[in-house]
This record gives sequence, structure tokens and C-alpha cells, in this order.
Amino acid sequence: STDNSIGRERLEKEYTKIYDLGVELVVSMQIQGKTKGLILLGRRVNNQPYNETDIEFIYSVGSLAIISLENKRLFLEELEKRKLEEELDLARDIQRNLLPLCLPRFDNFDIAALNISSKQVGGDYYDVIPLDEDNFCIAIADVSGKGVPASLLMANIQAFLQVICKQGMKIDEATGLINDLISENITDGRFITFFWGIVNTKKNTFNYVNAGHNPPLLIRDGKINKLEKGGIILGVMKTDIPYISEEVELKKDDVIIMFTDGVSEAMNKNREEFSDERLESVVLSIIDKPAELIMNGIKTEVQNFASGITQSDDITMVVMKAK
Repeated sequence: STDNSIGRERLEKEYTKIYDLGVELVVSMQIQGKTKGLILLGRRVNNQPYNETDIEFIYSVGSLAIISLENKRLFLEELEKRKLEEELDLARDIQRNLLPLCLPRFDNFDIAALNISSKQVGGDYYDVIPLDEDNFCIAIADVSGKGVPASLLMANIQAFLQVICKQGMKIDEATGLINDLISENITDGRFITFFWGIVNTKKNTFNYVNAGHNPPLLIRDGKINKLEKGGIILGVMKTDIPYISEEVELKKDDVIIMFTDGVSEAMNKNREEFSDERLESVVLSIIDKPAELIMNGIKTEVQNFASGITQSDDITMVVMKAK
């Protein structure tokens, strides 16, 4: 079709640079009316001009070629998509297997936790680990990045924590050791924000360290305190400056809310973040409820706020209430 080609005369007038290269005919290669490539032809051996039949033939051959190439591209794209889906499924499985199947129960503490995985699968992690009859460890972490690499790093933090928390080390020194181990295992610029603490159920104390994580909220008598004492995020460098721990005495009805940035940074369709302020306001309105209802109340508010938007990050929370 002459609609899909540019002949010698037009080339000479409008496309002189191409014509000067010796091109006498340009035929487009199209799929569904869209040009995907061009065939450039020089002078014929017999010096005869290209006629309508020649152009139709070249156009047909070109269309077959471009359809074949497009099919190959789509096939490779589909393969890549499937490979990515398989990787994300693997990451999901790793994450699911690392999180506690059910939470241990304690007489004077009510604990609830959740993890809602995003489509990309992040590296959010939480754990509650009984240590002895008077103490348990509680932790939350957020590994930078998505997919399998984030999940594998999450597996590292889980393994280190499971072993180290049972060694009876001081929590600030233990955090330094965890950081050193993580730093040795990170080679690609990833890092982990990490918050953990040891609860003594006899003395009702909570001894914690915050390694660059979103400060958990301690709510007491309608006032919010942030648990910020600690040090740098894990994995950036070996422990140079020691981590600092802080001990908090917990009273009846005190609530501690630990969360990852998937909560506070959840976005709505106007690209506004849920924000720490909104989280604090929601928390204060439901603070008299049991831990699970507080957690579900926050989850509902976050999901309503971000309704209609694909969840871009994992949402993870741990709520602990002193009885």
C-alpha cells in the first residue's frame, strides 16, 4: 500500500539525508495500524522504479517479520512476568514462614500482631519469643527493598534474634552484635530498621533498644510518649558508637504500639500520607479497647484512608497492652 511507503520523489524532496544514502523506498512495518519498524531499500538491480505490486509484497513480508518479532517480544515479556511472579511467591512464602504462626499468651500482657503483605512483598518482620517464665522478647523490623532479597535478609535478622535473645546478654550490647552480624551479611546497600525489647512479666518492665525504627508509641493516661532511645539502623556500618537501652515501667492499661512505615506512610489517591499525627489521633480514640481491637481499628482507618490505591508497602503492627 502506498499509504505505508515513501517513494523516491518524496524522499528526494522531504528526506534528503536518507535519500543521499541511496535509499529509494521506505516501507513501514505495522501491527494494528501502528508503525513498529521500517524497511529501507536502495536502487533495484535493473534500475526500474518500484511499482505498486512490489510495494505490496515488501509490505506483506515486512508485516510478517514484525509480527514474528512482536510475538517473540511478548513471549519474553510473559516469561519475565511469570519469573517475577514466582519470585514474589517465593518471597511471600519465606516471609510467611518466618512470622509467628500464633502468639504466646501471657497473664498480665495482651498482645496482638498483624502483617499485610503488599503486592511487591517487603521485608517486614515481627516476633514474640518467650525466654523464661518471667521474660519474653518482642521485636519488629523493616528490611529495605522488596522481593526475595528483602525476605532473605529478614531471615537473617530472625535467625540472629532467635539465638541472641536467649543468651542473657544486655540488650544494648546484643543490638550491637546483631548489627555487626547484619553488616557482615549486607553487600548491596540494604539496611534494616529494628526495634526490640525484653518484657519482664514479674516486674512489669520493658527494656528496649530502637535501631532507627519508627518510634513505637507508649500511651499512658491519654498521653503519648515515643520510644526513641537506641542508635543507628542495622547494616550500614559495624557498631562504632554503642547502642543505648531504656527501661520503662509498665502500668495497668499502658499500651505500646509498634508499627512499620507501611502504616504511617500509607498514601491516599491525593498522594497524602496517613501520617504519625493521624495514627496518634486514631490510637487515642480507641485506646480503652483490648489489643486486638486497637490493632484492627488502626488497620481499618489506614485501609479506609488509602482506599482505591494499591498497597505499595507491607503493613505490620504489634500492639501490647498491660493488664
